[in-house]
Amino acid sequence: MTLEQYSVPVDSGMDSTTTAWEGPLFIVGMPRSGTKLLRGLLAKHPRIRILAAETDFLPFFDEWVRTHGSPVSAESFQQFSDAMQGANYFNFRPAARGPFRWQDWRTACNGNFDVSGLFEGFVRYELDAERGSGTIWADKSPAYIRHIPLILKHFAGARVLHIVRDVRDHCVSMRNAWGKDIRRSAWRWGQDVLTAHRHCTNMPERCLEVRFEELLQDPDTQMRRICLFLDLQFFPGLTELSQSVEQRGYAAGRTEIVRDNFRKFETRLTPREILAIESLSWHSMQALGYTPVRATQQANLSRLMQRVLKMKDGMHLVAAGMSRRGVAAAVRFHTTHRRMAG
Repeated sequence: MTLEQYSVPVDSGMDSTTTAWEGPLFIVGMPRSGTKLLRGLLAKHPRIRILAAETDFLPFFDEWVRTHGSPVSAESFQQFSDAMQGANYFNFRPAARGPFRWQDWRTACNGNFDVSGLFEGFVRYELDAERGSGTIWADKSPAYIRHIPLILKHFAGARVLHIVRDVRDHCVSMRNAWGKDIRRSAWRWGQDVLTAHRHCTNMPERCLEVRFEELLQDPDTQMRRICLFLDLQFFPGLTELSQSVEQRGYAAGRTEIVRDNFRKFETRLTPREILAIESLSWHSMQALGYTPVRATQQANLSRLMQRVLKMKDGMHLVAAGMSRRGVAAAVRFHTTHRRMAG
């Protein structure tokens, strides 16, 4: 189906004179929880365009405008653009896009230089998504799971898809992909997922929660549910990938939905590891409907241990990046990510 062939569904409540919603759509979730899969499926829809790289810099935009004011003049806009050129987005930006031109970004802002205007202009410029075209502009940045209030504050029409994966499988994948410590992964899942879950529960008209396991097992039902939430027409092609979306883990290189990619923790974690993960995320598992098999109560991770494990995880990430970027570049990459993402 092409954008030209797309028609408003008869049961959508829209008629030919209704202005179609054009976004923004944000896909958020913990890393290794299915955000790439969801992006790959939604990108098949003729009305949706999603950035190929994660932005992560919305908190930076917010901080800049609060500190320096909106960059209205050409001079201040160039200064703002120069300040964000170190964003990790540009390390993954498709080369086919050609050189990034701040002048064209400024034009795409359409005279609106507050946080929402700057961000929308950036994404529309990168996606070639013109206003009034009916195209929904979208961003898949897992880190925004911690910034849902910021999204809803700046974008009155924004909708958020929060994808959730079983914490035990999440921890397995985090360790396999990046050598992350399962204790810190479990603790962060417990904090971030529960907070995002509460936002989704409180604002169901703007936020929708999707279970990774349910998307794998019944993509038809879940994609229909998502389309209904987004006021979009469903078609069967949305349940199939057109190319591989994963470079790591069990689904790496696969061009189809790997429907058995869940409950891997049962064979890949020891009983003691399962107990540790469940204990550190016990309250959140209960709230999200995941059943612990070993833990019976919530455990705490001290601030000191959190810092120790964060340093350990950071060293693993830098070591992994050294072979590709060199020591200095690897450190700069992860430092910049923390600064931009907040």
